[in-house]
Amino acid sequence: MITIGIIGVVAAMTLPALTSHYRIKEIPVRLEKFYSTMQNALNLAVLDYGEMQYWTYPAAQNDAESTSAFVDKYLFPYLTGIRKCEAGEQGCKQFANIIGSGSDRMPIYIFSDGSCFGMVAGDSNSSGAQLHITYDYNCLGKPNKWDEDRFTFYINSKSGTAKKYRNKIIAGNFPVMNAHTREDYVELCKNHDLDNHKGICSALIQYDGWAIKDDYPWLK
Repeated sequence: MITIGIIGVVAAMTLPALTSHYRIKEIPVRLEKFYSTMQNALNLAVLDYGEMQYWTYPAAQNDAESTSAFVDKYLFPYLTGIRKCEAGEQGCKQFANIIGSGSDRMPIYIFSDGSCFGMVAGDSNSSGAQLHITYDYNCLGKPNKWDEDRFTFYINSKSGTAKKYRNKIIAGNFPVMNAHTREDYVELCKNHDLDNHKGICSALIQYDGWAIKDDYPWLK
């Protein structure tokens, strides 16, 4: 009994460290896969429909019908192993609430690997939109926290967008467009409670070559 007790104590002490180590390795792999998948879909859509600034965008932020139509036309045909959880579908609300996509009325897109994403269009009009994507690599799995399993990506398709950001998935959110050094990315990540910063640490992970370094603030 004493031996079993000792084994239990050792397991209790080492399991959190092992879990953290696993997540530190898993998260960048998942983020890079999602980034590549979405960028490839965008590239194919641009070939078929032309530059993104000429696409038809959601009518308004949190408009489920037009957001769904946008994804169905420009992204869904180029993604594999994915299903849509409609805004009005039974059980869809829990996905939207967990990944924090901006509204529990919005559709959620679920990959066969258990990850999911939602999209909200901001500043949408005939000249383009700012598309905010929330991605959770284990969807309903815990911890459901920003920059631990829930991250953001961003697309700025407005006319006048700098060339290097056109037709591109950007890890994080629009504040990263003003980041130039690693220190800038670290500060953005540390301050992820600020407006438009939630989930922004995906940009730091990408900057570090899709890796989580020792100074990453949210996984210990």
